[in-house]
Amino acid sequence: METDCKLAKIMHKEEVQKATRMNERLKAMEKYLTLKEPLGQAKDLLWANVIDSGNDICPSIQVILNK
Repeated sequence: METDCKLAKIMHKEEVQKATRMNERLKAMEKYLTLKEPLGQAKDLLWANVIDSGNDICPSIQVILNK
């Protein structure tokens, strides 16, 4: 009976450790999948390029419209 109790405690401890590791892995995967920071940086870069392109084209459009 005592051996069964010790075995149950050991198995419980192993299950708790396993659950903790899985929880940590899940958090890491969630962080990777959300990609909030990298996507935000890409969006900022994209909009900066769009604005620069518009600024580069504006003088050409003005020349065409003033003809």
